[in-house]
Amino acid sequence: MRVLLSTIGSRGDVQPVVALASELRTLGQEVRVCAPPDFRDWIESLGIPFVPIGAEVRQTASASPRAARPTPEQLRQLTEATVATQFATIPAAAQGCDVIVGATALQIAARSIAEQMGIPYVYASYCPIALPSPHHAPPPVSVWRPANETADNRTLWAEDARRWNDTWGAALNSHRSSAGLAPVADVRSHIFTDRPWLAADPVLGPWPEPADPPVVPTADSLATALSHALQPDVADRAQIIAAAMRTDGARTAAQRLLAPDSQKST
Repeated sequence: MRVLLSTIGSRGDVQPVVALASELRTLGQEVRVCAPPDFRDWIESLGIPFVPIGAEVRQTASASPRAARPTPEQLRQLTEATVATQFATIPAAAQGCDVIVGATALQIAARSIAEQMGIPYVYASYCPIALPSPHHAPPPVSVWRPANETADNRTLWAEDARRWNDTWGAALNSHRSSAGLAPVADVRSHIFTDRPWLAADPVLGPWPEPADPPVVPTADSLATALSHALQPDVADRAQIIAAAMRTDGARTAAQRLLAPDSQKST
């Protein structure tokens, strides 16, 4: 199995991806990590193939809090540059891969590239609050405030969806059109998919409504994704992950996935 793990963000966004990459490599799978260039030395020191994407995030982190906020035109230019960089970088990074896993919200191009390549795409969020739900409001964004912060959660999430469309829609659909792909009407739903992974501890970060079908624990959606990516002779073992990850941890779950045929029924 060949996997591209793609994320854009700080150490907290990248480290979970690196942990998954390390475990997959230990089990003999081929993995590449696509992340900001700040993390090249660290990731390559672990023997993991690395593809840099975008600018160093430490430049953003070190910016003065007193610096002037970007103008609307500057934000538009930054948005277009971000999307263009992703469409230029991720296809080469994903070459020969069986699946793309996009972690955290700035995966604007990853699903489109997977669609173009004809391979599965999975979106992973590390925190329940980042996924739409009537049980909580959208997370705060420094460059955006809702028109009415006291509105109910459904109204706030609807306004958040419009923000995603206004910010990313034009640039995303321009590149999709160039690739021969249909336009996207709902950018946030396109990125998050209708079955996002919630990669959070069920005790520390539980989903507020366990019966909600659009959001599933990482184990269940991982089984679905891998059943598409793996060869038929091992795909049926993917469902074993769901139970194993809840009781044995990620390492044992992955080992069970790749276990000899004699363990299929365990």
